[in-house]
Amino acid sequence: MPPVAGGATRILDLARHRVNHSLSTGQTETESNTDTDMATTTLPLVRVAAAFPFMIWLRDNGRPLDLLLREAGLPPTLVGDPDQPIPLQVGIEFLRSVAHAEGPDIGCRVVEHAGVDQIGLIGELVRASRTPREAFHLVARAFFHHGSHEVFTFTPHAGGATVRHVFRVPLDDEALFITQQFVASLIASVVTRDGKDRPALERVELTPHPVLGLSLLEPHFSCAVSPTLTGAVAVTFSDQALDEPYAQSRIPLAQQVTEGCGVIRGDGTLAGSIRAVLPLLLARGGEPTLAEVARFAFMSPRTLQRRLTAEGTSLSRLIEQERAARAIALLTASTNRVQEVATEMGYGSGASFTRAVRRWTSAPPTRLRKSRIGTR
Repeated sequence: MPPVAGGATRILDLARHRVNHSLSTGQTETESNTDTDMATTTLPLVRVAAAFPFMIWLRDNGRPLDLLLREAGLPPTLVGDPDQPIPLQVGIEFLRSVAHAEGPDIGCRVVEHAGVDQIGLIGELVRASRTPREAFHLVARAFFHHGSHEVFTFTPHAGGATVRHVFRVPLDDEALFITQQFVASLIASVVTRDGKDRPALERVELTPHPVLGLSLLEPHFSCAVSPTLTGAVAVTFSDQALDEPYAQSRIPLAQQVTEGCGVIRGDGTLAGSIRAVLPLLLARGGEPTLAEVARFAFMSPRTLQRRLTAEGTSLSRLIEQERAARAIALLTASTNRVQEVATEMGYGSGASFTRAVRRWTSAPPTRLRKSRIGTR
């Protein structure tokens, strides 16, 4: 699973524009951790590339990666699609399950094996940077691509700067301990990725494990690790560490901008955020339930249903629309027999599939296929 090359030039240009504006105005982003900030109105999403260091560690250490992904509700094919959005809740549950099996400090250990260079667009931006400071600026300004309910900030101060990351969803202390040590390790790897002898971290703050505390993490960071007072991960570096050029040459970004390089929030609606992950959820077999999707959205089933109704839709309608789009794509993009397409779509008979296609398009499958092919 090598670093993923993708089109990110437009993202890079936008990020650099925002960096220049920030530097010229002196403005920086801040984060808070109030209950209001934790309320969700859309299903929280993250790119699957966020979990790539875990996947690489599991694969390289002989663990059954495909099985572990399936148990987490993630198809193994995700390893080839770093831009695929997944529910943030699913990603966190995957990390938690690995921590329970491999040890509570696994988030640090996986990054020692495979660091920030593996995180999709984030890795591309780091590899395209001249110094850690430039990398942090670019990542902070392009983070809207990576996660919908996370904030990543870079705040300079006298003698150095502090990098912070916070989740905008309610998580228990164990989940925060597992995810925040992983994030802190990734942040540290932005500075140490080239193996160059440069000053180490000055300070790390994150949520303690509810039983084990923080002491088991200090050997990984080679500095004091303190409890966070704000709920955010905070990693502090000196100016010397931030401004020392990388030993490796910059890797230019690809010129082509891929479809996945937009804002992960999509159109900003709850329905839109659910649509983004429905193909993934349906690929597991069966249909996601209202309770399951509500859990992914950090809201009650009643609240989810009410908000979808306010947007003029429902979960069942969204599922039907996704199944229709998938079926029509299969019919018109392949020469497989209609019965084979019906079976792939999970229909028990060709007749039931034909009725469904008629309901969606007012035409039977064979006529639909001929009409679509004829318009190409």
